[in-house]
Amino acid sequence: MNRRHFLVFGFCIFPYAAEVFAVDYRKRNPLAWKASSINDAAMELYGREKFATIQKSTAIELIVPRGIVRDPENIPITIRSSLKAKNLAIFQDANPKSLVAVFDINEESVIEYELPIRMEFKGTVFAVLEGLDGKLYYTREYIEVLHLSCMGSGE
Repeated sequence: MNRRHFLVFGFCIFPYAAEVFAVDYRKRNPLAWKASSINDAAMELYGREKFATIQKSTAIELIVPRGIVRDPENIPITIRSSLKAKNLAIFQDANPKSLVAVFDINEESVIEYELPIRMEFKGTVFAVLEGLDGKLYYTREYIEVLHLSCMGSGE
């Protein structure tokens, strides 16, 4: 097979391959996405038995902006870890719905994610890793968000 045919074949197959291997957590765990508390969302996502194994870990690094965040629509966060994991979930307690994102991870993956999140108010961001050992590990960071309410002119 020459190179052009191989590349065309790869581009044609790739969209379907992504669908085959991706896990749709919104369909698999719809109640986790509707939960308003971190505990409820995590229990729906992982189950009560696995949630009971959760423990704080210094092997997970969660980097958030220091000081007051002025743009609540675009808060950059970074998550890094050397742990081998099955998945990574991000939760927060400032918005009405707690679960932010879930990433599937294979054991060869490098866990280093950078993404912007939105928070209506100040609150805590939690990163939870499900290790290959079946236990849950977490870390958390507080984010101070500048909240400007609409103000009338008073006239």
